Amino acid sequence: MALAALLLSPVSSAWADDGDVAAIEDLSINDLMQIEVSSVSRKSQTLSNTAAAAFIITQEDIRHSGATSIPEALRHVPGLEVAQSSAHTWEITARGFNSEYANKLLVLIDGRAVYTPIFAGVFWELQDTLMEDIERIEIIRGPGAAMWGSNAVNGVINVITKKTKDTRGDLVAAGAGNQEKGFVQFRHGASFDDNSDSYRVYGKAFSRADTSNADGKKQDDAWRSGQIGFRMDRIVAGGDRLSLHGDAYSMKTGTPLTSNAVLVPPYTSYTPNDAPVQGGNLMARWDSTLSNGSEMSLQGYYDRVKFKALFVGEDTETYDLDFQHRLHPNASNDLMWGANYRHIHNAATNTPDMSYSPSSFGYQNTSVFVQDDIALVADRLRLTLGAKEEDSYFGGMQFQPNARLMWTPDNANSVWLAASKASRTPDLNETKSAAIALSVAPPSTPQNPTPFPMQFVIAGNPNLQAEKVTAFEAGYRTQWSPRLSSDIAMFYNKYQNLIQAVFVGGVPSPVFVPASGSIPAHLVVPVTFGNATTTTQTRGLEISADWRALDWMRLEGAYTYIKMDTPPEDVLNPDAAGVIPRNQESLRCLMDLSENTELNLAVRHVGALAATTQAVPAYTAVDANVAYTPHKGLEFSLVGQNLFGSHVEYVNGFFGSLPSQIPRSIYAKVTWGF
Repeated sequence: MALAALLLSPVSSAWADDGDVAAIEDLSINDLMQIEVSSVSRKSQTLSNTAAAAFIITQEDIRHSGATSIPEALRHVPGLEVAQSSAHTWEITARGFNSEYANKLLVLIDGRAVYTPIFAGVFWELQDTLMEDIERIEIIRGPGAAMWGSNAVNGVINVITKKTKDTRGDLVAAGAGNQEKGFVQFRHGASFDDNSDSYRVYGKAFSRADTSNADGKKQDDAWRSGQIGFRMDRIVAGGDRLSLHGDAYSMKTGTPLTSNAVLVPPYTSYTPNDAPVQGGNLMARWDSTLSNGSEMSLQGYYDRVKFKALFVGEDTETYDLDFQHRLHPNASNDLMWGANYRHIHNAATNTPDMSYSPSSFGYQNTSVFVQDDIALVADRLRLTLGAKEEDSYFGGMQFQPNARLMWTPDNANSVWLAASKASRTPDLNETKSAAIALSVAPPSTPQNPTPFPMQFVIAGNPNLQAEKVTAFEAGYRTQWSPRLSSDIAMFYNKYQNLIQAVFVGGVPSPVFVPASGSIPAHLVVPVTFGNATTTTQTRGLEISADWRALDWMRLEGAYTYIKMDTPPEDVLNPDAAGVIPRNQESLRCLMDLSENTELNLAVRHVGALAATTQAVPAYTAVDANVAYTPHKGLEFSLVGQNLFGSHVEYVNGFFGSLPSQIPRSIYAKVTWGF
């Protein structure tokens, strides 16, 4: 009924000005196809000329969605699996293998890898910035290891923030709701005296409420955070460009410990806890155009994360230095090469549930890459060949090649093919000398008929090999008319050496441990990590379409299909194929109702997770965002998320509690830019 009323409502052009929000009718399909993408080949290319399954989230998309965090902005990307399991925890991956410790997706923020060496994945709650300062988010599905190295196995996400020249002026915003209990943020941007260089500073703070389980009991997972940051862009002697930026944050995440590894009745415990987390980063980048026309860049960053949970504490420092050089030896070749050095130091605070030996540990990785972009037929046929050689402390030498062919028969159509190899190096937990208590089987039960409690303990394996994938992809983009475009991608992946948790010796072999102090006599079943001897295959289809149905209405749709062969048995994740949805669909409708009012609706359907121990029913979620702009720079918005009601999206099975119901959320926000 509401949509019918809107179709009959009077519509006029929405305002658009420098620094303002562009109206829907001002964003043509051709403009979208010409958006720059830099995450595929480390250089700017238009989306229509990118030989990869690429998807771009613009600042407008973020504003329309009402997303308050980066994971929320990724909800409607084809090929991505985005699930939320608590107030501050997300499970995100591309093309399969999703889990609370998903480790096959590389995430960058302005080129800074937010890799977590503990489990080779991403702590999404730590990856934050002012959402209004994001220029775009580039999502590349498929291997990106030839450019970015190990762990860019199934995809790359690169969050790119705005240059400071685009954020001059002041911005303040605040809001509150039932889940978003309250948030406030500011930004100040200005030029230096000569007006060619500029800077910005920002700050934000928020508090998010607990989620609840199906019984209505709070999950003790509230999230409170404060963050500040800055960026400075300068033009130095000779036209070289220098960028310096950094962030610092402090937060508390509700991280209760549900332990099933207690050796005394009732053999389980629940302890609420607010885990403190502090961190920060500082990055500098220098770009230069040399006298021969070649381009050079040098980037370095320092990143530190420190947290203390009940089950473990970690203090991780990362130092990274990256160099690349782009040159044009002739009219047909666009050659690029580069090198990277990374040093990581990790210090752990051991607990009875998780301990490392030694507890303090440092290591380094080095790599070199080369890529040649060859114009076989000018403006029509292009071949890209590239490879990266990486020496990883845990994974050894990894050669990761890639070949891409791009055919553009005309300005409205493009076809691409790709073949790639990528590796996922083992992480600290999998290789380091560690002891992690998983669970306890009480005595005199079907699982444990003995009179002693039986504890399952997993230890690292220093002899692990890197996981490997061979990927084949194909895609087709077309602009059917000035108002309609579509993008389709297909893939087939073959995985080898998948790392899995297995019983030592292949079968449960209990070891008797006599009583000692307060620790009763018990049995220990040792578990370790090993490489699978069989292969696992995935295949899938990803479709997206953009239709400007009316001058004041835009429709964006996406569909994802993925099928995975049943991977080898894993003690920690016994059914990896069952924790990914076979089908996902989404539709967004963006409408300019009047000169100063817009309505944005979004619906997504996520298929069921069929895993026996982590089953989740299919669900449909509806979001809405109404924005009113009484005059330039001032906006009032009302955002509703999960309007159909609460639902479970993922069952966190490791150090987790009962599944969280992701609730209906409604919040109001006011934004003033001046």
